[in-house]
Amino acid sequence: MIDRREFGAGGLAALAAGLIPSGAQAQAGGTPPLTSDIGRLARVLVHSFVEGDHPVDIIGDALLPDAEADYGSVARQHAALNDLLRASGAEVVELRDALAAAMDATRSSGVLAAWVDEAFPRLGARASEVTAEQVLGRDPDQRFRLGPDGAYRHAQNDSSSTIWTRDSAFMTPKGLVICNSASQRRRRENMLLRFVYAHSPMLKDVPIAMDAVEEGMIIEGGDAMVVEKNLLFLGTGNRTDPRIAPVLAQRLDMDVLAVQTVEKEFLQMSWPGGSMPARELRILLLHLDTFFTLMAPRHGLTVPYLLESEFAESSPMVRFIKGARADTRLEADEAEAGLDMLKGFGSLKLFRRGTGAEEKVEGKLVDHLRRLKWKLTWVGGARPADRQEAFAHFMAVAYPELRRQAANVVQATPGRVIAYAGNPATKAAIEAEGFAVDTFPGRDLWAWHGGPHCLTQPLRRS
Repeated sequence: MIDRREFGAGGLAALAAGLIPSGAQAQAGGTPPLTSDIGRLARVLVHSFVEGDHPVDIIGDALLPDAEADYGSVARQHAALNDLLRASGAEVVELRDALAAAMDATRSSGVLAAWVDEAFPRLGARASEVTAEQVLGRDPDQRFRLGPDGAYRHAQNDSSSTIWTRDSAFMTPKGLVICNSASQRRRRENMLLRFVYAHSPMLKDVPIAMDAVEEGMIIEGGDAMVVEKNLLFLGTGNRTDPRIAPVLAQRLDMDVLAVQTVEKEFLQMSWPGGSMPARELRILLLHLDTFFTLMAPRHGLTVPYLLESEFAESSPMVRFIKGARADTRLEADEAEAGLDMLKGFGSLKLFRRGTGAEEKVEGKLVDHLRRLKWKLTWVGGARPADRQEAFAHFMAVAYPELRRQAANVVQATPGRVIAYAGNPATKAAIEAEGFAVDTFPGRDLWAWHGGPHCLTQPLRRS
């Protein structure tokens, strides 16, 4: 239910009252909020999970509410991340607090009432009195209520997927890019962020560089990584529309290196129950930050084999699928879709800053980074040289740790990264490079396909 992969449908029309006013646009000059996705984290937006988050959504299709997750454990694990962020010296801004401040600032003007009437009509009877807890689905008086007919009356929606704050917006040297999800369920997060950034006194100084909702193109922040002041890496094809890459190059005045996950010309809004070839593989490699993050300048943490041309048709994962399609009940069409995805996975296109002009880049991401003399650390640790040993190591060590979001780390201070506990081989590999690794329990978080990088939306780095 708080699954970061959620491809649900339904949702909201454009929230006119939440549009970003022109005065919030990024201003020329001044100190940029950040110049890369590394460096000392000064301010970060999070949305802490709480045990009382509502488990029912109006666009859900389950027969009964989800009761599988241990919500208390999820809340404690998220709190442990916040403790590490604060210990690093970062100011942690809670989305709930920023939302409450935005609502208070707009009550008397009528803006709040208009927004609630549009976005949450079942809360709109007394729109001017609606609380942040009600908007977020956390008001116990609104949960599991009966209507006049004696049946359940749905009044508020689950907002727990909002914990993945990176996906709803990401910061760049020019300012914030507000994202636009393929999932209408998760698109509510983008609409919520638009309202908060437009109206919250807590975030009034955050410049807005681009609003993808206005652009009408799909992008999720887990696919975006500021590598240097003038360079952005962008995962495309799975959860981000490839067509937005040249637009970002123009608007942000940054070179954009597009890293293919799935080969697509464009993305459309997704609907529940729709077919998704190679679904398990696409969820495993959901966003760029599920298979590649930064640890230091020109030093990446990434999955072995899959981003190298040499192994496009012979990686351990390819070898497994080829065998499984013959020796298990795996359907041939599903296997072929997975093999086709892996063949092109990590292919590159470069879009030049300012113009968006496209250039072809030879090889895959790791090939390109090696030409640029980058250092690379592998999920699962060093790769055995023997083919059989390499295959067994990948399937028994690297792949399980990749599933546990081992590549998904965030840096709060130079020389240190924050990661989930439970990935010992990757942790040892990072430490062998001279980094400290601050871990926190994430068993109930990584099961929803997100990691520490996804849980944080940096607002300022020094």
